[in-house]
Amino acid sequence: MGSNSPPLTHLAQEIAKHVSTITSYLQSHNLPQPSFAPDAPPHPIPETDEKLSSARIALIEATKALHALAVGPSETTRLFAFPGLCHLGAMQVLCHFKVPQTVPLDSPISLTELSTKTKLNEHVLGRLLRMVATNYYFVETNPGYFSHTAWSKTLAPDEKMRQCIWFRHAELLPAMGKLVAAVERYPESDDPKKTAFALAFGGETFFDYKEKNPDDMIRFGQFVDAFASGYVVDSPENIARGYPWGDIGSRSGDGGLVVDIGGGIGYVSVAVGKEHGQLRFLVQDFEDLRKQSEVLVVENRLVGRVKFMAHDFFSSQPEEARGASAYFLRNILHNWSDSYCRKILKTVVDAMGEGSRIIICDIVLPEANSGMPKTQEERARALDMTMLSMFNAKERSLEEWQALFNSVDEKLRITQVIGRPKMRMDCLIEVRLI
Repeated sequence: MGSNSPPLTHLAQEIAKHVSTITSYLQSHNLPQPSFAPDAPPHPIPETDEKLSSARIALIEATKALHALAVGPSETTRLFAFPGLCHLGAMQVLCHFKVPQTVPLDSPISLTELSTKTKLNEHVLGRLLRMVATNYYFVETNPGYFSHTAWSKTLAPDEKMRQCIWFRHAELLPAMGKLVAAVERYPESDDPKKTAFALAFGGETFFDYKEKNPDDMIRFGQFVDAFASGYVVDSPENIARGYPWGDIGSRSGDGGLVVDIGGGIGYVSVAVGKEHGQLRFLVQDFEDLRKQSEVLVVENRLVGRVKFMAHDFFSSQPEEARGASAYFLRNILHNWSDSYCRKILKTVVDAMGEGSRIIICDIVLPEANSGMPKTQEERARALDMTMLSMFNAKERSLEEWQALFNSVDEKLRITQVIGRPKMRMDCLIEVRLI
């Protein structure tokens, strides 16, 4: 590990160094220190300062390695994913019975009262809470009395955060359980109907299943928004600040049109539109999302600048969307194998005019020995496994992205990649016809 010290000693030294950097910064800026207390901030270490953010990631890396060495290979293997599965199951029950919302935000509650209010068996409730408390969600302040921690408090007011639990338990876990069967039965397939998800859910593709269960589609959209909000590039606000949107349409002086393909209800378009008044937006997605989109647009006073259009991105772009200044795809292409991505991108290329660009917000997988921290790479690889099990799709390296674009049109080239050096998990990829 680049040191003559024993690994444990070296890691301890690294941890002390990074803790000092973080605590000194927080003290000098009069910011609260990280804490399990319910009034602790949900994001105690700001991501906006590059040095501080790097220290945070390095600290996580070092503590992860220290934990692995302290536990050892045998115990790690024997307990592989075991507590995590139990945490997931317990938390799903707690969220289903609205326990996070029922526990008072600033005081303890007895199991008896909580059981009465949630209609969850008191004995089972206690077992569930004591399980998740080992992972810092809730705390038993006195025997039979529970309070929030900063961790469990994130679930109390925010429906989107609770959907993170729902999706992994209700949809990802059953799909992962069929992954062996899927790769055995369909070893070469890129068909979204021949996936682990399809085996777990009656042979339907993920999106066919969602179309038949619109409430689930809404929940999935909430999960995606919550999940994306934790990433430096991927949140709508950071997308608005992270790309030079001001350059779009500047030549004509009358503003440019951005087509937000598969844009949900339009969170990104609204965020960018609030920052860049010269732009107009056409949000394309399922018809079921129209009403939510229109409400969002009205609430943000962007009527006339952000418009919703029901559209299937495998179909040719309608006349209104042709020749747009930019075509934006956020977390779309990673849901599809290369053959399907080519179909999507072909409709975009066919609609592009002179000066049009494609802006893709998606993961860029690291190359071998890239220097990306393992904790960051682990998340990227986990998403890659999710894409495999749910869609027969994948995350892509920069080389794979360019190969995909070349297979659509040899003139389609990556002109810019916005993301942290050595940490390109979530990136903005600009593509033009050159």
